[in-house]
Amino acid sequence: MSIDDRDKPTGDLARRLVRTSRTATLSTLDGETGGTPYGSLVLAACDHAGAPLVLLSDLARHTRNFQADPRASIMFSKPGVEAINLSRATVIGTMEICEDARLRERFLRQHERGRSHMAFGDFRLYRLVPQSVHFIGGFGRIETLQAADVFLESDKFDALCDAEDEIVAHMNEDHADAVRNYAHNLADRPGHDWRMTALDPEGCDLSRNDAIARVDFVNQVSDAQGARAELVRLAKAARTATLS
Repeated sequence: MSIDDRDKPTGDLARRLVRTSRTATLSTLDGETGGTPYGSLVLAACDHAGAPLVLLSDLARHTRNFQADPRASIMFSKPGVEAINLSRATVIGTMEICEDARLRERFLRQHERGRSHMAFGDFRLYRLVPQSVHFIGGFGRIETLQAADVFLESDKFDALCDAEDEIVAHMNEDHADAVRNYAHNLADRPGHDWRMTALDPEGCDLSRNDAIARVDFVNQVSDAQGARAELVRLAKAARTATLS
């Protein structure tokens, strides 16, 4: 958590941490040891409301664990040498399979190497249905929140979910310069070959090789029209930053 984040609502900080994480620690109740907590590193993304998504093999120990007992938690944290002083959020809830093809494609755009895993029939997308979130924002800021205080209402964003793939493809194919300017001038991440990977009510995610960046919207959006308006606003802001 930075100085600029100190006055922001804890729920917003926790949700943004989930949105900007590509790996996390999944903890399940281990069937082989009588219920001892078992932690494992997983690739992560989230749905439009911010609820965690993970791609897992049926053969994995953690999958067998939550198939027997769906209770689980996923911890998201910022990497760094002083990690113990950085923000982290543990989302507590239950695991369920996610059959939504739109969310599967959303996940795979953010984890392109996961496409090879999908060639195997035992890999499936799962969602953690959140119940609460334990957030640590550094020394002196520790809070436990209910899921409703962190995650958005998912049923409000179905239209945006429908349009996301088309919008992302359009931005990458027809507005690559704007995407690069988003990263370079608005996220302070210089370099070429940046691509948009995801779009949600609060912003867009960008990727370049193994680097990621996020640019937030000013206004929350719920459909394609709102998303395009915010993307145009960002493009203008990025061009102005280029000229200044």
